[in-house]
Amino acid sequence: MSRSFFEFGLSLGVDRDSELCNPAVRLLGHVALDLAQPKAALEAYNETLAACLKLVSANDPTIANVYDSIACAFTEMGDEVQALEILEKAVAIHQANDPTRMARTNAILAMTYLRAGNAEQALQTIQDCWRLQGLTKDQLEKSRYPKHSGDIVLLSRIRHLQGDRDSALELASKSIIMRKGMFGAKGPRVADSMYHVAKMLADGGKIASATKLLRDIVEMSPGLIEMRGHHARALWTMARLETGVASPDEIQKLQQEAQKIRSSIECRETEDVDTDEDFAKLVGWMLW
Repeated sequence: MSRSFFEFGLSLGVDRDSELCNPAVRLLGHVALDLAQPKAALEAYNETLAACLKLVSANDPTIANVYDSIACAFTEMGDEVQALEILEKAVAIHQANDPTRMARTNAILAMTYLRAGNAEQALQTIQDCWRLQGLTKDQLEKSRYPKHSGDIVLLSRIRHLQGDRDSALELASKSIIMRKGMFGAKGPRVADSMYHVAKMLADGGKIASATKLLRDIVEMSPGLIEMRGHHARALWTMARLETGVASPDEIQKLQQEAQKIRSSIECRETEDVDTDEDFAKLVGWMLW
C-alpha cells in the first residue's frame, strides 16, 4: 500500500530530484528493503544520492545518510565488501562534521560486520551506536522506539554467532514482546522475531517448540501481502523440521504451499530455487 502511494505521487509529473519530492524516492527504497527487494532499493537510493548531490555538497551529512541506506542495500544483497566501502565514506563525512551524529552509520556497520561473520566487530559498533545515543541495553529493552527492537534482534544474532545461545534466545524472545507492544500481535517484524527464536530453538534441538512458532507465523499471515515472504519461509522451514516426524504427504503439502505463496510474491528478486537459503531470501536479512 505505501509503495503504491509513493509511486502514484511521483508519477504526477513532479520533479523527482527536487528537495520536496526526493525524500519520497528514498522512502521507496526503504519500502523495497522491507519487501526483500534490495536491488530495487539500491536503485532508489542511487537516484536519491544523485539528486542530493545537486542540492548539497558532497561532504554534507545528508550525503552520509544516503550512503548509509546504500550500504544497507548492499548488505542485504550479501555484498559486505561494497557496503563497507560505502560506509567508510559515510564515516569520513561524519568525522569531518559532527562525529556524534553517526549512530545510524554504526548500526548499519554492525549489521554489515555481522553478515560478514565478524561478531566481535559487530558488537563493538552496535555498542558505539548506543553510546552515541546515551543509551544502555536495559534502556533499549524498555524503549518504545521501533528501531530499538531491531537493535535487540541484532544483538541477539551477534550473541548467537558468538556461541552464547542462552543470551541470544533470551534477547530474541524479548524482541517478540517489544515488537508486539509496538506493532500489535501480527506483522512482518513480529514474525521475523518469532522466526529467529524458532531457528534458535531448532538449533538447540527443541523442534516441537520451533515448529509451533513457525505455525503461529503461518496462521497470522493469510490476507497480508507484506507477510507472504514470511509465510512461505515459515512453511518451507516447517517442512524441513518435520521431515522424519510428519508423513511424506504432509511434508510435500507444506512444501507445495510454500512454493505457491512464493509464486504470488510480486517483483521478487530471488530465483525460485527450493532451498532453505533461497526461501530465506524472501524476507530481508535484517528488519529494523
